[in-house]
Amino acid sequence: MAKAIVVYRSHSGVTRRYGEAITAYLGTRGLDAQVVSVGECDMASLAGTDYLLLGCWTSGLFVVRQHPDEPWLAFVRDMPTLAGPRPKVALFTTYKLRTGSQFPKMRAALAGKTTPPELELQSRDGRLSAADETALDRFLA
Repeated sequence: MAKAIVVYRSHSGVTRRYGEAITAYLGTRGLDAQVVSVGECDMASLAGTDYLLLGCWTSGLFVVRQHPDEPWLAFVRDMPTLAGPRPKVALFTTYKLRTGSQFPKMRAALAGKTTPPELELQSRDGRLSAADETALDRFLA
């Protein structure tokens, strides 16, 4: 059975709910899926996963200077380098008005740590949309 780890950093609980919704959906697709916060993630478990989904709330000034927060960045800095075709990597975020530069900054932080992320998901309210489900299906294929 393929394994997925969904690692999130949440400020108000919205990103946690989004990560949980993603994890539940992956479970319906036959994956052994686990959701964990950046503060509780066992770094050794990352090396054995097939899919790694990393999420963070969008910090910034609502319409400019969006970025992942420091605990998420610290997690990525401490993360082991994951070489090879696995795990496949996806990013997700929650936001108030827009994501702006959030995904480019998340990608830059991950550079050299993983293969380039193949999927970016975003939600205002932490709910998984039908479009998100379709994108996740393509990501898993």
